[in-house]
Amino acid sequence: GYCEAVTDEGLRALASVTALTSLNVEHCKKVTDEGLRALASLTALTSLNFGSCRRVTYEGLRALTPLIALASLNLHACNLQRLPQHADGLKALA
Repeated sequence: GYCEAVTDEGLRALASVTALTSLNVEHCKKVTDEGLRALASLTALTSLNFGSCRRVTYEGLRALTPLIALASLNLHACNLQRLPQHADGLKALA
C-alpha cells in the first residue's frame, strides 16, 4: 500500500540527522521535490529509495547533487517523463 504519513515536512525534520546513511520513502505519495531539496544536507547518505513517489521529478533530483556518497538511488515509477529537458539533474548525480 501507499504511505500517507511521510511528507515533505517530515523529510525537512530529518535534515539535521547528518549521520543518516539510508532512507526509504517508497510509496510515500505526499513526498515531492521539496522533500528532496530538504535532504541536500545529508551528505552521508549512500542509499535513497523514492520508488513510486509520483510527485518526485527531475527538478527535485538536481537538489541531490551534494550527496556525493550516494551509491544507490531508486526512482522506479517516479514522474520522470521529461528526461531530455532535465537530464542535467541525473548527470550531476552520476
